[in-house]
Amino acid sequence: MMEGAFFVSKGVIIDWINELLDLQLTKIEQCATGAVYCQIMDAIYPQTFSLGKIKWGAKFDYEFVENYKVLQNAFDKNGIKKHIDVDKLVKAKY
Repeated sequence: MMEGAFFVSKGVIIDWINELLDLQLTKIEQCATGAVYCQIMDAIYPQTFSLGKIKWGAKFDYEFVENYKVLQNAFDKNGIKKHIDVDKLVKAKY
């Protein structure tokens, strides 16, 4: 059975991200570039990767994919056994 954390609204998630990273996101789809997820990972596991590897101004899918590769590598380095569904995330399909 799934716990309540799996059923949190997008608004609650956006509020948490904005507070954690001092951002002003208005839609969860703004996370599709992967840069925000990388920032969250860096907040939880500092020094896992260089933030200089992140493509902050990414506008195209192929740039988003590079950010997700950095994120997946950070997962692997920290023993997180979760595969990132990049195809779904770069299209902002949640």
